[in-house]
Amino acid sequence: MRIGTANFYQRSLVNLQTRQSNLDRAQEELSSGKKVIRPSDDPVASNSIIKLKKELEVSNRYIDAQSTATRYNREMETSLDSMNNILLRVQEILTGAINGSLDENALKAYQQELGSRLEEYEGIANQKNANGDYMFSGYQTRTQPFQQDEFGYFEYFGDSGQREVLIAPSFEVAVAEPGNQFVTNVASKYSHFRPAAAAASGAKVSLGFVKDPTEFKAPTAPANTYQIQFTGAVPPLADTWQVIDVSMAAPNVVSGPYNYAAGDDINFQGVSVKTNLNIPPQAGDTIDMQPDVKPNETSTLWLFKQAMDAMSITGNSYTTQAIQGSTLAITGGDINFPDEHKLADFEIVFPAAGLVEIREVNRATAPPTVLSTPVPAQAYNPAGTKIEFNGMELNLSGTPGNQTTIPAAPAPNYPESIQLDKPESSRRVEVLGTLLQEISSAQTNIDNTRSQIGARMNSIDNEEQAQLLFKETTKVTLAEIEEIDVYEAVTNLENSRVGLQAAQQAFSRVQNLSLFDYI
Repeated sequence: MRIGTANFYQRSLVNLQTRQSNLDRAQEELSSGKKVIRPSDDPVASNSIIKLKKELEVSNRYIDAQSTATRYNREMETSLDSMNNILLRVQEILTGAINGSLDENALKAYQQELGSRLEEYEGIANQKNANGDYMFSGYQTRTQPFQQDEFGYFEYFGDSGQREVLIAPSFEVAVAEPGNQFVTNVASKYSHFRPAAAAASGAKVSLGFVKDPTEFKAPTAPANTYQIQFTGAVPPLADTWQVIDVSMAAPNVVSGPYNYAAGDDINFQGVSVKTNLNIPPQAGDTIDMQPDVKPNETSTLWLFKQAMDAMSITGNSYTTQAIQGSTLAITGGDINFPDEHKLADFEIVFPAAGLVEIREVNRATAPPTVLSTPVPAQAYNPAGTKIEFNGMELNLSGTPGNQTTIPAAPAPNYPESIQLDKPESSRRVEVLGTLLQEISSAQTNIDNTRSQIGARMNSIDNEEQAQLLFKETTKVTLAEIEEIDVYEAVTNLENSRVGLQAAQQAFSRVQNLSLFDYI
């Protein structure tokens, strides 16, 4: 068989190129660590590699989201823990302030500390996260959730939205708690009242809170509304107020009429309402006070304000409140004989000319219910009359008027009556006792929210472990498909190098052969 020189040369050259290509491939595999470098190397394997890499990218995004969710929830848990610690201190303050023997200086010190605790609590409630978003405002991340009105009461301006992050396929976890889920929904057994609108003059009043639980009575259905009415002998400014229950049959006055000066608090049926000193009501103004949307809930921030106000409730003597226009003068009211004293609300009435009578009453009803008559009708001298009862002494003087007000009997009109209220220190005890119960409810809200956050963080940890395991398994599968066996690659490289060298040497020798050498 004849073998042409050109043919042999061509075959040897192809062999050299193949050997060189094999060596290049072996070097490329070893340097890259991959056996599928281009899709054309193995189309089926390349498709699997693309899918596995996408799964790893998604897994990394889930792990990043889990880290973010953990950070946000940990920040919230830390904030709630701080809130709870503040409330624990508030409990200690209120418990100490219940002591009826505390003087005004001690109560003022408590009041100042409560103010500091309020600032601290409000700062946490309006806290921002690392991104500059408010943590407790729901979806309204750029809106400060708790803002003060002109009377110093905090209102919630966020919403009920709960931001969530996707941390696993079809699994979202919350990364925020709206403040109305644990700050403004504190369980309360007493209603609070909200003004339906400003008065015609533009005058406003604050929210109404129960400051005397023993005298509180909700307004009558179906209107469920108290109306504050302002009048004045010299308009336009009002100098008198009274409160009516709009659903009651006449007479419907539940409190008043009493003298009024701009900035005075208005107290009726155990409820206290603040007025604005700078925008005083005018004669003829009326303001409807209605139970809030959720009358059985209050705000933790309101509790601070109520507790601070309670520190101003001082005094160990019985106090009187005469109706507008009264000329009566009353002194005394000190408890001189504690062993003979019974804590109660009383009413001084003048059932007929020249007579005075003292009744024990329950002001939680409208009209007040007469419980007993510790001082039956006795002679009254307008020049001065001393009455001793219930371990105390009262001195009365002046001529009683004849007013239309709450009847103590079926008749709508009866002579002037004067409220004789329990000592302020005893009312402070009642108020603080109520606030302590509500503070406990606020702590329960925080504990429940922290439990939810803890459960979420456990879920995040579980998903993180699952994603890490999935990621490792996917990496192993990807390595089996894409990566080389180093020992095999080194062997291939060495074999390719030796084969190329042998082919080069053989080609060199054959290339130098000539038939003329054998002639």
